[in-house]
Amino acid sequence: MKKKTFALFFIIAFFVTIGVKLFSSLSSFDVSKGILLNEHQTYTIEKNLHNGCYEVGFYSKDKLFFFPMYEPYTFKDSQFEVKLFDKGGKELKKTNIDKNSRLQHGFNRGRITSGTANVALELFKVPLQGANTIKAQINVKQLNDKFKNKEVYLYFHKYSNTCNMKRLAMVNKKHTYPINKAETNTTLIPLYKALTSKDTQKVKTILDANESLCDSNFIGDRTVFHYSAFLDDIKTLTYLEKECTKKLLHKPDILTKTPLVYAIENNATKVLDFLFEHGGTCPESIENTYFKKSIGPSSVYKKDAWGDNFTNFVHEYNLPEIADALLKKECMNIDKKMKAFGGGKITWVELMERDMRGTQQMKKENDPRWKTQKDYTKLIKVFKKYTKDTNTTQRINDGK
Repeated sequence: MKKKTFALFFIIAFFVTIGVKLFSSLSSFDVSKGILLNEHQTYTIEKNLHNGCYEVGFYSKDKLFFFPMYEPYTFKDSQFEVKLFDKGGKELKKTNIDKNSRLQHGFNRGRITSGTANVALELFKVPLQGANTIKAQINVKQLNDKFKNKEVYLYFHKYSNTCNMKRLAMVNKKHTYPINKAETNTTLIPLYKALTSKDTQKVKTILDANESLCDSNFIGDRTVFHYSAFLDDIKTLTYLEKECTKKLLHKPDILTKTPLVYAIENNATKVLDFLFEHGGTCPESIENTYFKKSIGPSSVYKKDAWGDNFTNFVHEYNLPEIADALLKKECMNIDKKMKAFGGGKITWVELMERDMRGTQQMKKENDPRWKTQKDYTKLIKVFKKYTKDTNTTQRINDGK
């Protein structure tokens, strides 16, 4: 009996050891010594890292970066520059952080280890090939009072042995060219400011003086139409459509996003119908990037990809007007059924009606959670308007 017990223990120990080794090889992290932040200082850190794909970021024991999980972190009145070099001195990565930077939680929802709750901020991801002595250089140009004389750490999290270079390239572009990144071309700055302040008259005055600016390429390969669409500025967009080159109305930017995509992502309902009516087509994918409650790691919703599609997008963020515009152009299929809890299948309308009944029950029982539930009344009405599901249409005809 003892021999069997010992053998069983040995087998379990063996597999646990193998499992730990496999886990460690796929996901590991290294943390620098603490850095006491001060203005106009440059800090240099060296680390020995092996090949793989790394996430690099800050974390603090003082919870300096504590913030809601699905909201961006910004460094108000602060400026950092972080560079990464290989052992030969070649620059691998460079990022500038200022008040316009929108940093996200680091790996595993910001926890460095299971025993701590230090919130981590991801700076960038970088591929490393072979054994490397990595040198990180942090140049602090400006600090707000919250960060002065506070200790932070730089972490290196190996999250994969290999890197998806195409995905990394797109992530880098998103970090480098967010829609809120200020224009740097001095010739275009006045027009950029007029567009982003939704000053139609100022835009008209500038273009009357120099019509060629209509076709300008702003930072991130954006056109005049991108800004007006993103800001839901129908007045300026209508004017620009008449005055500027119409073929630019649906031109993609460096992130492959058209003005119509930015309108959907930012719930810009005033301009969306206009863009569809003037040649816009159903996009292939959209993100949750610009919704206040979901600016954490953004999800990509692809057209007609069940479980990650446009229907899921408008339901998740309760967007009845966006749904109406997309359904009008048949950009999404609301009649696909999903598995319901407890078995069977359920439509989107049935799902939302069930959730609404649950909310009403909470309210009836004075459960305070009812105040945080979504009111799907408008979205249900939109879905019923376009549904082809026979059960749903029958219930509508029956007045249910």
